[in-house]
Amino acid sequence: MPNPVRSEPAAAPQLPRQAATPRQAMLFQDRQAGNVIPFDGVHEKPLPPQKSKTVSRTSTRMQVRRTGTPDDAQSTLEFLQPAPAAPRKLSTTVEAVIDCDAPVAAPMHRACATAIDLSMVLISYGLFLTTFYLAGGSFPPGKAGFVVMSVSAILIALFYGFLWVCAGATTPGMRALRLTLINFDGYPPDRTSRWLRFMGACLGYCAGGLGLLWALLDEESLAWHDHISKTFPTFQGPETSFVRRR
Repeated sequence: MPNPVRSEPAAAPQLPRQAATPRQAMLFQDRQAGNVIPFDGVHEKPLPPQKSKTVSRTSTRMQVRRTGTPDDAQSTLEFLQPAPAAPRKLSTTVEAVIDCDAPVAAPMHRACATAIDLSMVLISYGLFLTTFYLAGGSFPPGKAGFVVMSVSAILIALFYGFLWVCAGATTPGMRALRLTLINFDGYPPDRTSRWLRFMGACLGYCAGGLGLLWALLDEESLAWHDHISKTFPTFQGPETSFVRRR
């Protein structure tokens, strides 16, 4: 019997090798072709350039074109008009007489200043009596002598006030307590205001001192001569232990 012949499988036909080198596929399909790095020997067909999308905005606001050279000057701003200054009211809702913010001297300080001025008047009257006696003069006895001495004391007191009014300065009593005179607007008084104050003070003394005691009842601590002359005493300079504002 013939020997079996070993049959071998037919070899697969060999395909001819391609001349082109295999290439890597794109990993990201959304990227543009310009962002992919090509390998050597691979020539891809460039993609056509994408057209830029035109976005149309619809708005009701119109852009105003400026004509001419721009103005560098700042435009004027419209400010609200300030409210008119309301008159100062007292605690009783009554309109105040004094327009400035300076405080009125307390009645105690005014009384101390008046006491110092009266002491100056008494010293002057004592000097007058001493000079009259040393000169050989004598007053008549009885009521006539008392009237003469009283009239001479009143004249000396009037001359004392008249002297300081003409000088346009404060009295020694006011200087000792650091007081000064100003009008209701806060300015130094003129000569007319000083004369009115002097005559108003004389009227207050003639009324038995009622014009001076009126400052205790007045809401702004003003006496008769303060209202007549529209002036009042106030503090000046630094405060001390004796002169202290309330």
